[in-house]
Amino acid sequence: MTAPTADPALSVVIPAFNAAGTIGRQLRSLAAQQDPPRFEVIVADNRSVDGTAEAAHAAGTGLDLRVVPARRAQGANCARNEGIRAARAALILCLDADDEVDPGALRAVVDAFAADPGLGLAAGVPMDADPATFELPVAQDFLPYGISAFLALRREVFDAVDGFDEDFVGGQEEVDFCWRAQLAGHRLGVVPAARFHYVPRADARSAFRQFRRYGATYIQLYVKHRRQGIRGSSLRRERHDLRRVAGTVVRLVRGDGDRVASARGLGWIVGRWQGNLRHRVWGPR
Repeated sequence: MTAPTADPALSVVIPAFNAAGTIGRQLRSLAAQQDPPRFEVIVADNRSVDGTAEAAHAAGTGLDLRVVPARRAQGANCARNEGIRAARAALILCLDADDEVDPGALRAVVDAFAADPGLGLAAGVPMDADPATFELPVAQDFLPYGISAFLALRREVFDAVDGFDEDFVGGQEEVDFCWRAQLAGHRLGVVPAARFHYVPRADARSAFRQFRRYGATYIQLYVKHRRQGIRGSSLRRERHDLRRVAGTVVRLVRGDGDRVASARGLGWIVGRWQGNLRHRVWGPR
């Protein structure tokens, strides 16, 4: 850790849970920024037991880096909130511990917000997407959102919506945050020159678990915001997924095709069903 710089223009916040094996990649990409603004890095350690804090300090040589404890609750949202509250800059960039940013990403973010005072929060563009045609995803036919793997925001936006909702564990927190920010009058945009490498789960088992959580929290998202007029599903429409589940299970057992993609699809359906049962609704597909 180096001595803190005065008045950073940007605070990079990285929630981390047992990320000792991956966080070095992200920190090295931050250290390799070209024409960087003054920035600090805050690693919010969420009850790690694998030496994440030590790994962050070792990989963060030369960075204005702090590791702050986020032990109040388990989950990335608790860590994100604690990290942002510890930040010194008025502009925040949320990243994940297992990805990496392109060399010009931080400069692009700071310049974009400086050039557009009305921009409240913004997403970067994944490296596998074309910046010229990239559009923000829209969830449940309602509003767009940016993923938390690269989400920049003004501190005033965070304060206005009281941070990330810690009831979301495992997914959809960035959707909920972006929706609440937009409903409060803050504009969401894209910084085309801010590129990042998103690293997906590589094996079928972890992909299934990840997307099961995504599916369950997708229904939680619907329950929280359905007063906005979001339409749900029905038993008749859900029957269509029964056939998909049967076919996907057969492919997984046989090892046919892309097992990771099949596991994601199966996890999503199972998670949605779990969410529907828990909340006693028919949420959107």
